[in-house]
Amino acid sequence: MRWGRVLSADVAQADSARTATTPHALTGICRIDRHAAEPPVRQICDAIARAVQDGRLAPGTRLPTVRALAADLDVAVNTVAKAFRRLEEARIVITRGRAGTVIAPLDGPASRLEKAARDFAELSVQLGIDHERAERLVKAALTAARTS
Repeated sequence: MRWGRVLSADVAQADSARTATTPHALTGICRIDRHAAEPPVRQICDAIARAVQDGRLAPGTRLPTVRALAADLDVAVNTVAKAFRRLEEARIVITRGRAGTVIAPLDGPASRLEKAARDFAELSVQLGIDHERAERLVKAALTAARTS
């Protein structure tokens, strides 16, 4: 019995270390400020909502598991679970059970623009257009559209 506990603890510690170092969609987006007036749940919700709004998290992006994010942010699992529930209530994310939690599709014109941007990005890659040139093409098209 004792060995089982030790082995379980070692496995859990190894899983935690692997999870904490594995990059995911929220790497660099979500951080907890322990001195902030806002509770961690609110900080997580706000960080994810801002990243969706400014396009850093695209619809369909899979978020890390509750446990993985909790380990990365050094907060309780229930804190992350509560944040994910609030985000789901706000229709920012969709939780699909074992399939995980993903960023919800955008509604209306923004979803059309998101699809067009994905199509443009895929075509750019297929044609071998580098990132900088693709950006220049988009900026030129936006400028032309605004002046016409």
